[in-house]
Amino acid sequence: MEELDNPLLSRLQRLQDLKFLIDRGTDHRLDYHRFRIFEIQLPTQTIDLVAEYQAYAQDRTLSEVAELIVQKYRL
Repeated sequence: MEELDNPLLSRLQRLQDLKFLIDRGTDHRLDYHRFRIFEIQLPTQTIDLVAEYQAYAQDRTLSEVAELIVQKYRL
């Protein structure tokens, strides 16, 4: 990922990358309509991507965070 000068844009880019990694980790089973800016909306729950990212980002790569989300929510 290219580093952006604007911290907000950089954070948004990381979240966007996380969403793509989650999509890839689910073998594209999640419809893109379920992806919102900061969350994934499922029929039974909403996944707060910011909270999930913040919980794991200190110790894990973005790919590892995505895989944890896929496993945790059985996506």
